[in-house]
Amino acid sequence: MSELKEGAVVQGEVISTKPFGAFVKLESGETGLVHISQISAKYVEKVEDELAVGATIKAKVLSIDSSGKISLSIKALSDDRPARESKGGDRRGGDRRGGRGKSPGDFEDMMKKWMKSSEERLSALAAKQKKNR
Repeated sequence: MSELKEGAVVQGEVISTKPFGAFVKLESGETGLVHISQISAKYVEKVEDELAVGATIKAKVLSIDSSGKISLSIKALSDDRPARESKGGDRRGGDRRGGRGKSPGDFEDMMKKWMKSSEERLSALAAKQKKNR
């Protein structure tokens, strides 16, 4: 049985990526999975955009099930919610999306801006329709 405990911070090497996450060979010799939702606090479209095979990462052990499967999280190490305070791009320094301009911040902020904009447009449309009646 594994010596690892839930909540432990471990280091390992990414040995393969799949559409749903990345498999990581830990220093203990065991293999764990970082699910795509546990890679970053921001939306991750493709695992390969964030993690490359051969990269060394640190992650937190989320769980170890009865069959020995190890669930890991990179996000848990950096997701104490400071991302909302920093508006100057992503925390690793620089835009990793291939030159699309400044980083939009986290997903919730983008949704709030979109909702506000959408409500303003709907309000303006309703006022215009009311005026034309």
